[in-house]
Amino acid sequence: MYEIFLFSGGVYRFDELKEAVEDVGGVVFKKNLFQISRGSSFLAEEVQVMFIIPEEEEDHIKSLSEEIKGHLEKLDVEDLKKKDLLTYIAVCDALIKSGEWMSRDEIEEGIECPCPAQLCENQELDACIQDELDESLERFCKKNVLKSRKKNITEYYLMEVD
Repeated sequence: MYEIFLFSGGVYRFDELKEAVEDVGGVVFKKNLFQISRGSSFLAEEVQVMFIIPEEEEDHIKSLSEEIKGHLEKLDVEDLKKKDLLTYIAVCDALIKSGEWMSRDEIEEGIECPCPAQLCENQELDACIQDELDESLERFCKKNVLKSRKKNITEYYLMEVD
């Protein structure tokens, strides 16, 4: 199963954390940069990132977060949002493997069962990604995590988090 985390810390060595998350099969899906100032004085630049990783990699990612002087917090997410995030992982996995624009049917074919999200095996969430794939793809486009284009059919592409 996957766990959802929020990392807060400096931008220094952040790329190491992002690479480690991706190396263990996780996904970084939201990144915010902000500057801390007091009056007209610039104090620091911070990054706040939400990502999801396999639960067996938690210790590795925690130790790396501490090493780069960041704070890592496990997020408890209500079931509906957790299902949405886990569905995103399966869709993301299919799109990353392809590296190209894919139709809805190609994405469905690219999702291996059991999918990386393992929704079917999760006792808390009684679901299968393929049951709500159309709605999920539409939601991901509205949230700007996927791009879509219409040719003869609608195709999807993964937006990158820099």
